[in-house]
Amino acid sequence: MTLTDRIRRGGKAVLGAFAGVTLLAILFLSFEIVDELRFLSSANSDNVHWTLSQAEVEFLEFQNAVDRARMADDPLPNLDEVIIEFDVFYSRLATLGTGLQYSPLRDWSQFRTPLLDARERLENMIPLIDGPRKELAAALPDIAAELTQIRPLIRKMATTGLEFFAFESDASRTSVAVTLSRVALLTVGLLMALAALLYHARRVTRKSQDRERALAASNARLHTILGTSLDGIIVTDLHGKVIDFSPSAEKIFQRSAEDVKGKRLSDIIVPEYRRAEHEENLRRLRETGTHEVLRQGRIKLDSLRADGEIFPTEHSIAKASAGDEDLLVVFLRDISHRVAAENELVQARDRALAGEKAKAEFLAMMTHEIRTPLNGVLGNLSLLEDTKLSLPQSRYVRNMKISGELLMRHVNDVLDIARFESGADTAQEQAVHIGHMIQDIVDSQVSNAQSRGNVLQWGWTGEPAGWLRLDASRLQQVLLNLLGNAIKFTRNGRVTIEAELQREGGGLALELRVIDTGAGIPEADQKRIFEDFQTVERAVGESIGGTGLGLGIVRRFVRAMKGEIGVESDPGEGSVFWLRLPVTAADDMRPALASEIEPEAAADCQLDILLAEDNDINLELAREVLERMGHCVTTARNGQQAVDAAAKRHFDLILMDIRMPVLDGLAATREIRTGDGPCRETPIVAFSANVLPEARDRFAAAGMSDFLGKPLQTTELRQVIARLSSKHRAMAPAAEPVAAPAPAPEPVAVKPTPAPAPTPAPQAAPEHDRDSVIARLGRRHLEETEELFDWLAASPEDLGAVADRAHKIAGSAAAFGQQRLRDALVALEKAAETGDPDAVAPAISRARAEWETAPAPCVG
Repeated sequence: MTLTDRIRRGGKAVLGAFAGVTLLAILFLSFEIVDELRFLSSANSDNVHWTLSQAEVEFLEFQNAVDRARMADDPLPNLDEVIIEFDVFYSRLATLGTGLQYSPLRDWSQFRTPLLDARERLENMIPLIDGPRKELAAALPDIAAELTQIRPLIRKMATTGLEFFAFESDASRTSVAVTLSRVALLTVGLLMALAALLYHARRVTRKSQDRERALAASNARLHTILGTSLDGIIVTDLHGKVIDFSPSAEKIFQRSAEDVKGKRLSDIIVPEYRRAEHEENLRRLRETGTHEVLRQGRIKLDSLRADGEIFPTEHSIAKASAGDEDLLVVFLRDISHRVAAENELVQARDRALAGEKAKAEFLAMMTHEIRTPLNGVLGNLSLLEDTKLSLPQSRYVRNMKISGELLMRHVNDVLDIARFESGADTAQEQAVHIGHMIQDIVDSQVSNAQSRGNVLQWGWTGEPAGWLRLDASRLQQVLLNLLGNAIKFTRNGRVTIEAELQREGGGLALELRVIDTGAGIPEADQKRIFEDFQTVERAVGESIGGTGLGLGIVRRFVRAMKGEIGVESDPGEGSVFWLRLPVTAADDMRPALASEIEPEAAADCQLDILLAEDNDINLELAREVLERMGHCVTTARNGQQAVDAAAKRHFDLILMDIRMPVLDGLAATREIRTGDGPCRETPIVAFSANVLPEARDRFAAAGMSDFLGKPLQTTELRQVIARLSSKHRAMAPAAEPVAAPAPAPEPVAVKPTPAPAPTPAPQAAPEHDRDSVIARLGRRHLEETEELFDWLAASPEDLGAVADRAHKIAGSAAAFGQQRLRDALVALEKAAETGDPDAVAPAISRARAEWETAPAPCVG
């Protein structure tokens, strides 16, 4: 062997030894890399992150179970769910507290402290959870409060755990990077040593190793994503064949990955009614590269479980490439619990809104029912005031009337709010002369202001405005409330309304300021006076009466008109209430019915009035009010008589009751309006106790011109006459009316003194004659009521007749102060109207019981 051969052989030996050492080093480092990857894989397979997140989910399920049991009418049936959810959540915390894989995590005080605190709070609940059900039900509010304290602890544990394992992952990645660096260095050294002998093999090997490393890294990342994601992840090709199916997807769809791989996605999770659409979308994607849900974020779709259940899921679909192969990656989550919760919230909201509306409607109806007998009381008090009374009696009547009017204002306040909240009060814009409207309001409050020693005035700031389009009804009520408050809180001072038309951004705004020199409002009270049921005490401790609803109504109405309202006040100096409303000019929309005649002039005339009313008591009371005002009255006791009387001669005004026999008031109005008689254009005023807006709409639709409540009030009647009679007289036939005979002797009408002077007593029958008439009507009421119950004892089959007779006697009972009897008869009337005999019988029994215990009729 030559020296050259020995050198060559030695070099080969050295090279081989170097290569062997290098290969051993690479083998060692490869084992180290495999261990690192195995550690990362096992860390993920332990579902650590999932357990931490699941702890929050199970806490929320426990909390929801407690809330459902607590909110249920009977919590006992729901306690099983509470106990189960408690056990699940408690077990989860026990796993976190004792599991070996969480031992390093428990060394962190940030994790250990909330964990121990949460477990201690749960252990304190164990006696209740394991104890008697009734004690557990009683303790549900305390458990709910305790869960509110536990929730941030669970959140703290989750975030701390995630932070801990993030640090661990960073350390592992750093270790892998260092190991890979060492492998790279050794590999480079080996390749340099073998470069001369293995050049070609080295190049091929290096390429193969690079490809394998990239594939291994990609597989590792994909495995990590698929194994740890809470969302289901499905990978398919462009034909919809499943390539990968994550553990979360297995749980969601109740299918194993081995069973679905290679199958078409549409046959696995897509409901049958969506499969054609799904296949069409895949075809379009293959041919054009577009898909309707790509890059649209998350969309809601229905999916199919293995057991055939169709449930809502949220999808996000992305297109990816793996070498030469195009793939679709579907991220999805089961949102059935969320959708169910949303549906429950919507249903709860709908039930709450329906309850609020029902409450408002009930309140509106009850206030209306209260108004009916209250109107009767006030009407009789008005008549009683005009009789011959002693001084104490006059004082008592005046006090009762003041209290009754105050009560009526309170009822009206509640009715206004109820109508507004129930949606019955809607905006009705119209053209109105704003100056005339303010003047009318001021005129109506002059006496009130003078009674407290106040000066009342109004004026324009800047250029006066004329006709504007706005919601006149609501604005009138707003101004009346504000003006009434200003007068009430001011004595021996001045109350002023300032009006100003402003231009804002090409539009118009009307600003009104009600200024008084009264007591003022403390700054602390200014923030609450627009709330309901809020009143202000005067500085000297004197309470100004009221419900505290007036300014609440004002605020509602101003907001409904898209305006704003506020107050500025200094105690002892006075107050300024201002409101600003958007308006539009209406110079070319002047209402045809606007009358330039002063209301007093219109009222200062004797009218020929037709009064249609079937109830004798109400008829007598209404006729007496009208005759004392100086008007001539012709009566009709049903709708057909009213039609016949209106066809024979002209009347200046017709007061028409709504519910009457033979022909009701609405049908009678339609016949008069559509006929050719002399009263075709005569104002017809609805005469009813029903003041609800929907009722007034029906009256107007039938052709009625206005509305009056029962019994007649002098002030309201004068206002109606001011609105209607002047125009009608200008249009009435020139022929002299012929007086028609009336059932009772006609009084001699005396023209009343023009307002504001008090109306003198009419030349009517002597007082004792009037008293005898009322006494006679009282006796007749007793007789008719006895006849009604004798007739009812025979169990009549005509329920319509039962409703009519009950309605008639109910009106008489209310007029004579027998309120409980009146209510029972109204209930009988409504029961008879339903046509159900089973509902009529108990109503008759109740009415008879009330009649037997009813007080004697008030006939004085």
